[in-house]
Amino acid sequence: MRGFRHVLLPVVACLAVLLSLTAGVSAYSGGGLPGWGTNSGKDLKAGPLGIQGAADEGSKGEVPIAIAIPDAGVDAEVEKNKIVDGQMLDPSGPWVVSWYQETAKAGDTVDYKNTVLSGHVDYWGVGPSVFQSVGSLTPGATISLTGENGDVFTYTVDSVRDVPAQPTQEELNEIVGKSDKPVLTIITCGGVFDYDKGEYESRTIVRASLQSTEVGAGQAGTAASTTDNTGVGALQPGDHAVTKDDMVNVRDNPSIDANIVTTLNKDDTVTITGESQDADDHTWWPIETADGTKGWVVQDYLAPAAQ
Repeated sequence: MRGFRHVLLPVVACLAVLLSLTAGVSAYSGGGLPGWGTNSGKDLKAGPLGIQGAADEGSKGEVPIAIAIPDAGVDAEVEKNKIVDGQMLDPSGPWVVSWYQETAKAGDTVDYKNTVLSGHVDYWGVGPSVFQSVGSLTPGATISLTGENGDVFTYTVDSVRDVPAQPTQEELNEIVGKSDKPVLTIITCGGVFDYDKGEYESRTIVRASLQSTEVGAGQAGTAASTTDNTGVGALQPGDHAVTKDDMVNVRDNPSIDANIVTTLNKDDTVTITGESQDADDHTWWPIETADGTKGWVVQDYLAPAAQ
């Protein structure tokens, strides 16, 4: 139960290190991690920021909004995240998964083809988190990504491996760079936790290949419209709504970068308090929970309450 061993430590240190896989690096020297955040005069960057080239605007696929991994107990929201100054930003919380928009969209079969996600294995004050069990996946396990238009992209696991905290240049490129076939790459912490350094010694990398696409299969769980699959009408200010999934994030502003003020479980009832806003490729509704907490929720996770 490695996730319980340091629940009182700061937010998993490995992601701060691990998610620097795309920072500027020189040739691997064999000591420590390559120079995260520096160029060392070589102007080389692993994966999506340089050596392999970024995905073109015209690449196929959809922005992923949800992920399900039955064999690892994962059923989570996917947020859009960024790579800033060569560093992949941390996921915003323990139960949300980040997709990096500089990598492939879900189901991209044309250009970049490598869809890169990350998530916490454990978290300050929480303990085991969204990817707590992905390290135990075996080849053949199924991973599904739901896209913003409701299509479901199904992948099967090819490999699960740990890489050292000092990966080689070749390993960095293989993990986050382009692929010759449509794949999904999941990154989280792995191996032994080093209390002296305050980080995990390894990074768990799950690689899966695209198997199928079901057009519209996720429509009822996404925000293609404001009508849910029961035929109940559209969301309106002043109406009650219910959440469609567990661990739905309520944020203090309509943005994936905003702070999470609370989380809701499936079938929790909220009140729509105003007009929706569009931001970060999502439609957001202002809501108030039963205990009076106010915030914003992505429309994808709300349905009008039955009258």
